[in-house]
Order: sequence, then structure tokens, then C-alpha cells
Amino acid sequence: MRIGIYGGSFNPPHKGHIRLAEAIFCDAQLDKILIIPAGTPPHKESPDLAEDSARLAMCAMAFGGEKYEISDVEIKRGGKSYTVDTVAELRKTYPEDEFFLIIGSDMLLSFDKWYRYEDILKEVTLCVATREDEISRESLFSFAHNVLGLADNELIVSEISAFECSSTDIRDKIKAGENTEELLSDGVRAFIAEKGLYTDRYTHWRKLLRLRLLEKRYIHSLNVADSARHLAKLYGADEEKAYFAGLVHDIMKNADEEEQLQIMKKGGIILSCTEKANKKLWHAMAGECYLRLEKGITDGEILNAVRYHTTGRAGMSLLEKVVYIADYISAERDYDDVDVMRELSMNNGLDEAALYALKFSFRSLSKKEKLIHTDSVEYYNELIIERGEKYDRA
Repeated sequence: MRIGIYGGSFNPPHKGHIRLAEAIFCDAQLDKILIIPAGTPPHKESPDLAEDSARLAMCAMAFGGEKYEISDVEIKRGGKSYTVDTVAELRKTYPEDEFFLIIGSDMLLSFDKWYRYEDILKEVTLCVATREDEISRESLFSFAHNVLGLADNELIVSEISAFECSSTDIRDKIKAGENTEELLSDGVRAFIAEKGLYTDRYTHWRKLLRLRLLEKRYIHSLNVADSARHLAKLYGADEEKAYFAGLVHDIMKNADEEEQLQIMKKGGIILSCTEKANKKLWHAMAGECYLRLEKGITDGEILNAVRYHTTGRAGMSLLEKVVYIADYISAERDYDDVDVMRELSMNNGLDEAALYALKFSFRSLSKKEKLIHTDSVEYYNELIIERGEKYDRA
């Protein structure tokens, strides 16, 4: 049996993917094509990537008929996925069949950079799709012969009509509410609408927060995100980073104590005496560890904004200050001095608002005879010193 292997993110699968597969199916005289969505990349921020199950479902809708088979071989394997590993795994299932690897013309021209590409070529015949206005057949055969060492009969080239929209373009159109009828099959379009896919980059995170947080805390997180974005715009911080950090700052707030302790231990955090005695501080440190270790967030500014949103610290970045203050002034807050805090944050600057917040916090903690974290004290001292220096210069 002649089997095509067609991998990709398929995020989402569109009519261009189908057109390419149909052309190769005919020109290579295949018996069937395996459609293989790539797994979610580990330790990588990819907010626009639909969940594995969703992409598998969309592929099943896009590639109908007996000629196609949807395979979860890469998704089930997990981890970093190389084509040579996929082919080796498929060979166990199809020991006597011929494999035809389907790729785009641009991918052919970099095929010699693929991991163990020579081992791949031992197992497959390359099938390449190109547009008339893209790369000539002559150029493709020349590269295959001179660089990859292939004979002319070891490369199949199909010319297809142009499809001017990529999956990225389609996701952008969906976000903008534009029509995608000419780009996606009816089933895929209906599925995307039903599941709310690609509507904005934070949909996945909101779903996660709904699962992890109580309703009151979830609403607070949405409000802090909005306040953080507003403050970022006002003071020149990165608005998207601010929104995201504000959204996830309390992601571990409703986790039980044992879960918080375990993720902090895994994250290398050693609790001070003050931190051991004040469990209300744990969620911020646990949140940073959870985002870093479990969700693959690598941006240090975002991680620090989450970790120090409760205590503050000396040497805070602009983004950290934005999230710290946003947590005090979010829409649902109704403590006695909240209006003062909002006024200061909008008109007097983040440092003045932070100084007021620290004083407010110290008074409250002192009345209850609660411990005050040294990070907060150091932040307060830094602000007082900076204020004094500013007045001296004036």
C-alpha cells in the first residue's frame, strides 16, 4: 500500500491543506494519507494553539472520506517531536508499505537541516507541493539532486493553485470577526464557533482559571487584568504582558496548602520564618512556580509580577509595579481607601500609589498583630529614599 504522511499543526486545518493533500494523493497515486497533527510543544508559550483534542477533531472534519486517516501518533508520544521518530513508529504499524512524506516546497529547500534527514530519506519518498508563482519544478529537482542526492524518480512534485491565507491569517480573521467561509470547511467553521476557538489569545487561560478558582476570585482576576492593562497603557508598560500577569496573578489562590507547598518545593523556594507563619503569602510564590513549571511560562517579568504582587519588593520593574497596584484598585475592590488608591494610581504615579498601599497594609497588619514581610519593608524604604532624593534635587 502507498501511504502518504502529512504532518503539521493544523491550527486550524484549512482548504489549502485539503487542496495540497488532494493533489498529492492523485499525483503520487496513493492509497491513503495519514493526517498527523503535531503535539502541543512542551515548555513553550503558544496561546493560539488549540488543544490537541480540538485539532484532531477539526482534522477529522476537514479531511473526510476513506482516503484519509487521522493519526494521534505525535500527540500521544509527547515531548519534542521529530519526523524521523514518527516515521520509525509508523514503520512498526506498516512494515511492508511504501511511505510518501508530504511537505511544502519551502520545507524541501531546508530538508538537509532536518534532524537525521538521511535516515528519513531511507524510509520515504518526498512529495512536494508548489505553486506556479512560487518555486519552479526545475529548482526543486535541482536541489533534491545536488543537495539531497535524490534521483528524479525519488521526488514527486505537484503544482497547485495559490491559497493566499495561512493558518495564522485565518486565526487573525477569526479574532477580528471576519468571514472565513472561503477558507475553512463548514464543519471546521462550526466547530470553531461552538468551542470559541481563536477568539482571543487568553481564552485558554480563562478556562483554566475557571477550573482553579472560586467564582469571586475568578472575577477579581479578570478585573485585575483590566486594571493592569489600563495602568500599563498609562505608564508605558507592555499592555499584553500586564494583562496576562494580572489575569493569572492569583492562579494558585484557591489551591489547598499541600498543593502550594509541593509546587514551591519543586520550584526551589525555601520559605522564611515569616513566610511559614503567613500562609496568605504562599499563593503568590506558588503561582510563579506553577506558571513556570507546569505551564511553561518563561518570561521573567511576568513571573516576578506574579510572585511579588502581594508583598512588593525593592527594585520592582515597571510591570511588577503595574500588577501590584492593579491588585489594589480592581473594579470589585471596596475597602475604605480604595478611591484614594485609584486616584493616586491614575494621577500621582505608581510609586505614590505603592507608598500609600504599603502604609495602608502596614496599619492593617499592625492592628491585627500580623507579621510584615521584609520584602514589603524594603520596598517601603526604597520608595521613601527615592522620594527624599527627588525632593533634594528639586
